[in-house]
Amino acid sequence: MSTLTPDKLPQGAPFAIGAAIVAALRAEPALTGATVLDNPKRASDLHTGDRIVFFEDQADDPIAQPGQSQKRTYGFTVGVINRTQTDRLGAHTDYRAAKRAIRNCMPEIIKLVQIEGRGLVEGAVRYRLENIDVGGGLVLGLFTLDYRDPG
Repeated sequence: MSTLTPDKLPQGAPFAIGAAIVAALRAEPALTGATVLDNPKRASDLHTGDRIVFFEDQADDPIAQPGQSQKRTYGFTVGVINRTQTDRLGAHTDYRAAKRAIRNCMPEIIKLVQIEGRGLVEGAVRYRLENIDVGGGLVLGLFTLDYRDPG
């Protein structure tokens, strides 16, 4: 009879990774005063405050590895909106701080999952959200993280 080991991440790796990133964004000194949103539910959530940083899950896809434990690629976006007098400059500055926070929280993520393949990769960066007027500067980056799910 086999014994099941307890699930190391009962909410799943994407939730745990995302929670670590949101915590890092909230703790980043350069983002003090910004509203940090975790997976905003409505477009109207993006209209509260002069400085907003938002995190949003995108996808968690398997990587074909027959006969091996499951490798996956987790995708997420991090965006910043700045509605100050220097909105474009502020958005780029806050995005840079957000990227630094994400990189700096990798030791926490490594405690959760085994990093694989390319590790953390910043992909496309956008400066507009389709059909949403943010009323200021916007920078939105797509990130992926290759990992092996411990569960």
